[in-house]
Amino acid sequence: MPFRAEEREPVFSPEELASAARGCPALAEAAKLAEWVGPGRPLTARGVLKPAAAVEACDLLGIELPTRKPRSALDIDQLMLAWFTAAAAGFVEVERGRAAAGAALETWAEGTADEVLAVWTRCTMECFGLAGEAGDPDAELLDGLAVLYERGGTISLDDLSEDIARGLSAGTPGCACPSCSLATGLLEDLAGATEAGGEIVEALAEFGVAALHGDTAELTSLGRWLTDFLFRRNAPAAGADAAALVAAVAALPDRIAALMARPWLSARAPAEAAAELISAGESVSGQQRLAALALARECGPDAAAAWREWAGDEGFGSYARIWLAEQDGTEPAETDLAWTAADALAVLQDTLAPDLPPQALSGLLHDEAGAELAEILPLLAGTGHPAADRLAKLLPVPPMAGLPGGPPPAPDAPVPPAAVRPDARYQIKVALRDVTKPPVWRRLEVPADLDLGQLHEVIQIAMGWENCHLHAFSAGGAEYGIPDQGLGHADERAVRLSQLLAEVGDRLDYAYDYGDGWEHDLTLEKILPAEAGTTGAICTAGKGACPPEDCGGPYGYQELKAILADPGDDEHEGMLEWLGLASPGDFDPHAFSAEDANRRLDQLTGPRLRIVR
Repeated sequence: MPFRAEEREPVFSPEELASAARGCPALAEAAKLAEWVGPGRPLTARGVLKPAAAVEACDLLGIELPTRKPRSALDIDQLMLAWFTAAAAGFVEVERGRAAAGAALETWAEGTADEVLAVWTRCTMECFGLAGEAGDPDAELLDGLAVLYERGGTISLDDLSEDIARGLSAGTPGCACPSCSLATGLLEDLAGATEAGGEIVEALAEFGVAALHGDTAELTSLGRWLTDFLFRRNAPAAGADAAALVAAVAALPDRIAALMARPWLSARAPAEAAAELISAGESVSGQQRLAALALARECGPDAAAAWREWAGDEGFGSYARIWLAEQDGTEPAETDLAWTAADALAVLQDTLAPDLPPQALSGLLHDEAGAELAEILPLLAGTGHPAADRLAKLLPVPPMAGLPGGPPPAPDAPVPPAAVRPDARYQIKVALRDVTKPPVWRRLEVPADLDLGQLHEVIQIAMGWENCHLHAFSAGGAEYGIPDQGLGHADERAVRLSQLLAEVGDRLDYAYDYGDGWEHDLTLEKILPAEAGTTGAICTAGKGACPPEDCGGPYGYQELKAILADPGDDEHEGMLEWLGLASPGDFDPHAFSAEDANRRLDQLTGPRLRIVR
């Protein structure tokens, strides 16, 4: 069927689209999985198929497994993709620990063309992160879709990759202001590198949206229908106010936001549209402000009158003055650049601070902005920006050792000086977080001047871990571990325990195995005098057996204990086999022996870890 590119309107029949939808690999596999689920399958406490059922499902779908005894269905990526797709389509419904085929499965098989297309659209939108509970939109997939749409439905893979990379890294086209160069650049760096064009097309092809013909990507009939639905028919109404438009598109990649805003922008003269958007940008903050101003820039030079109206504003007017300077070919004022930089950095801090310690955030900002920050910092206090004070406190901190662009970890990394005598001993409690019935903890006596690398070894041995995963200590916003450019940890060997714990009650966090997420709380309970003849680590008390490695963290460990305690559980025998146990009685979550822990600690050698008794 033809495609009227000038109108952006596919003319495929509903029957043709429904047939294509039923044939797309992702939903065909999801439907097959749902038919197998049938009237009901029991699920684990984490809401996925039990291991034995997961193996059966993989056989059904032709998924090869490295082992016939997987620990969890969550470890099988291809199966989980099919499971998520089935749930998004409504082919599978979950209730009270059981999954059953959903009503949408019958619609998919016997419904009208319009009903089938509605199921496909809902599922695809959710899997692309545009609906439901899927989370943030998939920037690379959506940008690839937008490029194909803008290019009339066909493009070479090389051009597709270049366009996507340009769109994800360039910020607002033609804009040199710090709010674009800092905010957009850093957020996209954190999101990860752009996938190759071929990989994006393959992902789109799973949902029947695109096809690959040699080195050329092409929108399918479904892809043309979907892009028209997204970028034209599903765009914010032309009569909506600017605030509603901005709220609707602020979370989307720039290219997608611009496409969806076209009907709204086309319904207004450039100066009128820009005036509404700039006013909306002044009244909001964060990413919505940046989105509003990016759309205002889409209005082009004919919107100059709107920008001039804001040029007299002391703070927010910096955006207008920078825009006007660009039109005149002159250099923007440094104070204006500093104000917009502060605005962008405040957005970044508000976005990233919940997930990053201040020192790591500072390192990322320095790595991204580098020389620009050096110019901005002296001007920051005089900008009058509401966030200037908190940014000034954050930004002077040098990049954390080990972060990209930061200095390599140094043995003399600056840390607080020791506040106790080097020959003192500490009584510390190491407690495993979120593990109960029974809790798991150890009370240790250790030299106060242990470095954190040695403390890591003591904790591993006393707890009963096998030291086969990554770890890190954290205190005061800084992280210490094995120095590595990719991990961003300061060198744990350069820091003494007494430099981080100086007073009774002080605490230190210790994380082990980032996959399972075992978090430990270290608390200084007592500062002890040195004892003649005792120079190493001693375990004086404790409770609870150490969980098995790779059992899924606190939640997985809770599930493991429940399975072992229930001989009727479908996973009971498989779990015994995975643990290498003959009977459930061989595993005692309460088991702990200070003598055994000290016997293992006796084997730990080092300049200050010789156990003398």
